[in-house]
Amino acid sequence: MSRLRVRAGLTIRELPDGDAVVARDDGAEAVIINATASAVLELFGKESSEEEVARVFCESFPGEDVTAIRRDVHEIVQRLITSGILEPCGSASSTV
Repeated sequence: MSRLRVRAGLTIRELPDGDAVVARDDGAEAVIINATASAVLELFGKESSEEEVARVFCESFPGEDVTAIRRDVHEIVQRLITSGILEPCGSASSTV
């Protein structure tokens, strides 16, 4: 289970409608994400896995199709990785 986190050097500002602006700290780039992506990103405020985030959504929407929720979370996570907002957590190599 791969762990992910929000990339360092980003500022996240929520907008009144639930969307959010994610910008580099130097202001050189900014991306607007929708409310669902913003909720997913909030769950990655600490190191998490895609599976953990999907589980939270499944528990939050018990009447919805679990397969559809997992698929949607996967698509959002992949877009956040592609846009450079989420990144895999590094794993220290053993020096034994």
